Amino acid sequence: MPEIPAGEPAMLWVIIPFLGLSLLLYCLMAGADFGAGVLEIFMGQDHRKAQRQIIDRALGPVWEANHIWLILIVVILFMGFPGVYARVSIHLHLPLTAMLMGVIARGCAFTFRHYDAVHGRSQRPYSFFFIWSSVWTPFCLGVVTGALVPGGIDPAAQGYLDGYVRPWLRPFPLALGAFTVCLFAFLAAVYLIGESPEGPIRRRFARRAAAASAAAVACGGLVFWAAGADGFPLAASFASNRWASGCVIAATASIPPLWFTLSREKGWLSRLLAGAQVALILAAWFAVQFPILVKIKGGPDLTFFNSHAPAATLNQLGWALLAGSALILPALFYLLRVFKVHTPSKGA
Repeated sequence: MPEIPAGEPAMLWVIIPFLGLSLLLYCLMAGADFGAGVLEIFMGQDHRKAQRQIIDRALGPVWEANHIWLILIVVILFMGFPGVYARVSIHLHLPLTAMLMGVIARGCAFTFRHYDAVHGRSQRPYSFFFIWSSVWTPFCLGVVTGALVPGGIDPAAQGYLDGYVRPWLRPFPLALGAFTVCLFAFLAAVYLIGESPEGPIRRRFARRAAAASAAAVACGGLVFWAAGADGFPLAASFASNRWASGCVIAATASIPPLWFTLSREKGWLSRLLAGAQVALILAAWFAVQFPILVKIKGGPDLTFFNSHAPAATLNQLGWALLAGSALILPALFYLLRVFKVHTPSKGA
């Protein structure tokens, strides 16, 4: 573990878990929503309408509420770590803008498709934008995350390409973007098993979940290779960190039981194992990176400790997060409870 500087504000240790938890919940909840759009690419012709109805019913009540976690991440960075927010929003404005445009396009397309009174040819452009923005947005999210790591951000860059394109147009960020798409598709397929009645549609989602899990494993290997190509020894970093290596071993060990539960179409058990895998992956990543938030080329990295706001600002942010979570989390739980009380079958 890296040495923690003495005298850091106590509220910093409230804000850091909130940031990590927000990222985890955004991946688990909003990620599955994006993944449902990815799955529509591989829907096929058999039972296509029924599958789309299941996706619409699953997403309809809650998809917009899931973006609260992305908003929370932005607010925490803006108020708690303004130097990080400024550096990222300036040097990565291209993939960030593309990601936000994808969020808007996907939301608009889903709303028009789900609530349009006319079901005919007008549904085609809605579905087109819903599907491809569901691919584009998590890809850009992975690209932005990957651009923070290999030290590609160069504050002293002289040209536009070096300053605003090369930090993210590299093997590692692009590979991490592909991995994020596969991971979200995997989550969606697992969740949709529990939303489907017993029969051929549920079996389809179970097979897609297994296929997406295998694709995520393959893309995970690609991520490690791309990191080496970018001069970032990711594999060595994981191996040298006992917490990260332990999380990776646990996530790998959970793959066989996950595939077993998928073959038996066990909805809730599959969801639990899938969510645990994502949590372990993020925990391993956090263990390797901590306390670095952004690696800077040719300069000091931005960390939790050298880029945070003054203690007075952190106190305001921390208390706002604590008070807000006391109000928002029960309301969000109630929302999910109201719209997700049904279980299609005993296996769900």
